[in-house]
Amino acid sequence: MSRRAKEPVADEARTRRLGLPELMVQAGLGDDSSYYVFPNPGAIIQCPNCGSLAVKIHTSRTRVLQDILPQAQGAARFVELHFQYKSYFCPDCQTVFTPAYQFAAPKSRVTRRFEDFLVRESINRSLEKVSDIARQALSAPAIKLMTDRWAQDKESTQPPLYTPQTLCLLSYERPQALALLVLAVEGGQVYLTDVLPDAGTDAIRTYLRRCELPAIHQVLLDMTETVWETVAETLPRAAFLVDPGFFYTLVREQLRATAGEKMRWLPMPDKMEVILTPRKKILASQQYTLQKALTRRSELVNLYNAMDSLYEILTTNWSEQRLRDWAGAICTSGPAELAPIARRMLDSMPNICLYEKAGFPAMKFSSIGEQMASLAASLRPCSFTLEKARLLYLNTPDTIQVEGRPARRLGVPIEKVFTTLRELKQEQERIFEP
Repeated sequence: MSRRAKEPVADEARTRRLGLPELMVQAGLGDDSSYYVFPNPGAIIQCPNCGSLAVKIHTSRTRVLQDILPQAQGAARFVELHFQYKSYFCPDCQTVFTPAYQFAAPKSRVTRRFEDFLVRESINRSLEKVSDIARQALSAPAIKLMTDRWAQDKESTQPPLYTPQTLCLLSYERPQALALLVLAVEGGQVYLTDVLPDAGTDAIRTYLRRCELPAIHQVLLDMTETVWETVAETLPRAAFLVDPGFFYTLVREQLRATAGEKMRWLPMPDKMEVILTPRKKILASQQYTLQKALTRRSELVNLYNAMDSLYEILTTNWSEQRLRDWAGAICTSGPAELAPIARRMLDSMPNICLYEKAGFPAMKFSSIGEQMASLAASLRPCSFTLEKARLLYLNTPDTIQVEGRPARRLGVPIEKVFTTLRELKQEQERIFEP
């Protein structure tokens, strides 16, 4: 292999500070914010086409990349790499090639570790702010494309999906759409398996095509009608289970809507939070606010009492009969706003019975949906790709081994997902942008 007569001299201290094994820092050039680097001369250059080592230097070029130093702090961690590299000619197969390097993608203007840093920053901040952090090396649209590619790479390198016997689909609010959480229930634990961009028919069918449908014995669903219709059509033999806690969520949302209209001019701090809290969870300091709110807006009393009595049933030895009694009372003499919810509960009673027989606690899955909706609403809005990264790719999914086959992706434990979202919320509060 032909080489130049004299290789550049490396600065050992700055090379160690850079921390990229493929690169050496050239001595006598650059400063603390710019590094002139060249490939490690110990690397073997081999033709990727025929494998020949008898290659010759074809051209020498320089590419400028943005990088982030692993040990530095503040602005000092952002540096510019002036990468001096060569392309080669193989006489055996007449091929001209440039060696591939792990530290950066071909033609990229940032290193892979800086790319990873930008993706994580994009999850917390606006893309415009991240572009400023990158010193305008990448525009906001370019950073979005980069994060999309990062997420695709993450997904493509993970094991294939595991199909659980119990599948759960829960919708939650996103800007301009309902997203869908796909949960696997395995060994008493709940895992987030995937996140679908919407709760529409196409997204659900696309996901289910990736599953081994005969393996799914039962499906847990919330009360989103389009989800029910699509899943029932695709899995006609599966048992459909309903957590009765979803009806408590519907009652609570009806109370929220009515209270929002009736209490708009009621001068009480945190009045909405209090009116949506059942008596069992009301703090002593909130008793006065609740009493005043119900006294001044008597039309909310029946709605609040209905919500409170349903919560009492679900948290104290709930049963099918107690739920039937509650729904029957609402249909005959309860608030008119809740009658459709009560009738739907009665229609869904066979599915609630299956849920009870399966041994799941009441409100187990409805509380997951409520927590997700609350945390998602408290975080800065972002693209669906970044939303999915928040939920799935900031943690390493658990895998499961079945019947001697290769490991399959089970998902991220739901509590780990919630912990990650809470940490992101705290981080966003620290870097809040007016």
